[in-house]
Amino acid sequence: MLSAYPDFTNFNNLLIQTGIAGEINKKHRVTVLVVANSNMAAVNGVSKDAMKEVLGVHVILDYYDEAKLKQLQTKQATILTTLYQESGRAKNQQGFLNMTNTGNTPVVFASAAPGSKLDCTLVKQITAQPPKVSVLEVSNIINIASIPNSASYLPDASAPKLRKALAPAPSRAEAPAVPQISPTKPPSANANAPAPASTSSVVSLPSRDYLASTILMIFSWAWLLLPMV
Repeated sequence: MLSAYPDFTNFNNLLIQTGIAGEINKKHRVTVLVVANSNMAAVNGVSKDAMKEVLGVHVILDYYDEAKLKQLQTKQATILTTLYQESGRAKNQQGFLNMTNTGNTPVVFASAAPGSKLDCTLVKQITAQPPKVSVLEVSNIINIASIPNSASYLPDASAPKLRKALAPAPSRAEAPAVPQISPTKPPSANANAPAPASTSSVVSLPSRDYLASTILMIFSWAWLLLPMV
């Protein structure tokens, strides 16, 4: 029935993938609350099992079309049983819906679970096969307060995890040479004093005592040799 409506292809595909479509076909009286493709972001990344729970809340085990909704008493809540409740996995009223005709605004659908928000409204009737199947468009995925604490809105653990890609290290030939920089030595206290010459460039000079002794010895030899001459 939904295949003729391209605005609901995502919802329809999920019904098929989770097996909910097959369970709907076994029911004699059912109402399906469908959500347009543009409003399906709330269930992105949800696991298959959790998605089945979420979609099960959108399948009412009774027939309701626009004509029947208009017969609802104003501002009086009607408790509806869903396919998720029938599965036996629902807890804390998760498997029941609160449907209310507020009078001034469209019919409101909300989970009967404590703390759930009244933020899902009827948009329009999509199609129907009275008195068996009715398809109603609602504004968004029905919020269930207790589902985020379970596995329902957690990402699929089997989904591949993205890892940040690291660039390969450059090869030895490609790696740029890193200049070796010697650390700068702090200046000494006497910065203006000239640096001492290295020992290899210094010529040793004879001392004064050594020169005097040498001169005296020369004169002594000369005095002794003079008579011989």
